[in-house]
Amino acid sequence: MENGFEIPPEQRESFQRLLPHMVAGLRNDPQGLEAVFLYLKMGGEKMARIAIDAYNQTHRLKNAQMQKLRLEEALMAEQIDESEEDDDDEEETGVVDAKKGTDSIADDF
Repeated sequence: MENGFEIPPEQRESFQRLLPHMVAGLRNDPQGLEAVFLYLKMGGEKMARIAIDAYNQTHRLKNAQMQKLRLEEALMAEQIDESEEDDDDEEETGVVDAKKGTDSIADDF
């Protein structure tokens, strides 16, 4: 293989059966592939699938955390924009209200 390690012919078929269970990140990671091969070699196909499932779960959790972080950042940016707009509106409204308040006080005297 071009990944820096060679899979013996007697384990190549088992390794090929494992490939569809791997997320793209694992298939493209030479160290990850070698780790899966070592699990296959030491514990058989069942142990390799357990390792793949653990890697896939970790990969999904990392992706979910990154997506959550992006959504939180977008929400915070949106809230900051809204609060800046509200501050601008309050400043404009406050000036007008102050003038109205002064006019009504002058009318009372």
